[in-house]
Amino acid sequence: MVDHRLLPRGDVSTLLSCAAGPFLFGTAFLAIEHLPAMPLWNAVFRVLPAGLALIALRPARPQGVWCARMIVLGVLNFSGFFGCQAIAAHRLPGAVVSTISAAQCVVVPLVVLTLGQRVGVRQFTAPMLGLFGVALLVLRGHTQLDTAGVAAAAALALLSATGMVLTRRWGVPPAVHPLSAVAWQMLAGGLILVPLASAFEGAPPSLSVSQFGATAWLAIAATALAFALFFGGLYRGVEATTASRLMLLGPVVAVALGWLFAHETLTMLQVAGILLVLAAQFGGVETSGTTRPLQATFAPLASRMRQLRHAGT
Repeated sequence: MVDHRLLPRGDVSTLLSCAAGPFLFGTAFLAIEHLPAMPLWNAVFRVLPAGLALIALRPARPQGVWCARMIVLGVLNFSGFFGCQAIAAHRLPGAVVSTISAAQCVVVPLVVLTLGQRVGVRQFTAPMLGLFGVALLVLRGHTQLDTAGVAAAAALALLSATGMVLTRRWGVPPAVHPLSAVAWQMLAGGLILVPLASAFEGAPPSLSVSQFGATAWLAIAATALAFALFFGGLYRGVEATTASRLMLLGPVVAVALGWLFAHETLTMLQVAGILLVLAAQFGGVETSGTTRPLQATFAPLASRMRQLRHAGT
């Protein structure tokens, strides 16, 4: 989703593999429709097997402070994320949840800026363009908004954004493969979800054959493989601001699959939304030679104000 001339070849392949994660996330929307109405248990069945599969491929254990970091990331990226998603989905239409949670692409640059890193102007303008595109893509008509549901969806966006930034900032534990790092996040988050699911939803549901198939797809493809690719991109150098915009591709894939396989209609507004999301991917690309820090944008204005103050005195 980027002009190859702006990036070295290795960076392009890393970016494309990172983008494959949100494409797989987008397939989850169709699979979830076949599951029981028990979102916390659905999340447990999705996250824990994914973590076990990845740790079986690359067995390794983080040491020291990394154990605490894996728990923090497990809460941000998995247990907290899916917990808030469950509350929001129970109180709001899925389209509203998707739109509010997509605001993580706007929150990420703010978190990065708060941590003292340089942020280009495009990293704020491009996400706004993409967020507007997601809204056109999924929102329909007038919707009654529940305060608790909106708060849960907003918390979901904040958790996702913070988890993404810290995953990029902390990187991989020493002597641990990236797959193992992702696995330990999943295992920590999944284990925290188990008592929450028991407390709020009771005993785990029994699954039919079709529901088991949907759960297997969610666990292996839309979670294990998707997060391995997405977080792998972060670990290999994709900036959190770029990765957060790539997440907007998930709703695009979901709508496209609904159109292809569920015979859903695709309106002109939705087509416009898809084009805006794609434009946001290109619009946020900055090279080291063209990056303009946010502070630099307002520097001429600040200089002019100082001149006016001196002239007045």
